[in-house]
Amino acid sequence: MSGTAVRADPAGHWWALPAPVRAWYVRRVVVLGAESTGTTTLAEDLTALFGLPTVAEFGREWSEQRPGGLDAPWHTSEFDLVAREQARREDDAARRTPVPLLVCDTDVLATTVWHERYVGASSPTVEALAASRVPDLYLLTGDEIPFVQDGLRDGEHLRHAMQGRFREVLARQEAAGGAPWVEVRGDRATRLAAAEALVRPLLATPRTLADPLPQANGDLVDLAAAHGAATAHRPGDGRVPAGAAVRDSRA
Repeated sequence: MSGTAVRADPAGHWWALPAPVRAWYVRRVVVLGAESTGTTTLAEDLTALFGLPTVAEFGREWSEQRPGGLDAPWHTSEFDLVAREQARREDDAARRTPVPLLVCDTDVLATTVWHERYVGASSPTVEALAASRVPDLYLLTGDEIPFVQDGLRDGEHLRHAMQGRFREVLARQEAAGGAPWVEVRGDRATRLAAAEALVRPLLATPRTLADPLPQANGDLVDLAAAHGAATAHRPGDGRVPAGAAVRDSRA
């Protein structure tokens, strides 16, 4: 099997690629948003639609089991723990996914926002990890739907302000060369249809590699597999392929 063939159609050769190579080729989509905006619902719907492994939100699990419960003061070390575990889950799923796509229910960037909320300041360590893990697309779930209290959430009085902060953080990272973001609104079916229209072009567009290097004897050395194998995780290129018809939520 040639590296040229793999570069042209990694999905078609998925079965033959080592796990680290598959993880490098995976297009990563992150669903995030303020509390009770439907992030988990949309992430689960997309995961089911494309037949992907689940990347669940660890922060919620930690909130349920942390010492002292929700009333105990929060510490930066907890957010470091949440961020690292969320990243580990994402990378593990990227090695196992049956197609070059992953949909994540939140990520480390979202953890930076929640650190601000509960600790009252930014976290350099969590922000550094987030900057090293830029996905291909962020989907921000809208806050126009009714708020549902599940016993863990702050409350509706904070939801719109937190949503505004998510918009600011997403816009800032995109302006710095990060991932594009789109806010999806409407009922469940409308959100899924809008998200699918953005995600399918990503799945159909392989991640690009440099051309093989010419050698002195005139032969070509194809580094596609070697390059991918040496890179268990590489941040996305931060661009949605042409034809994705991204709707900028800030317009």
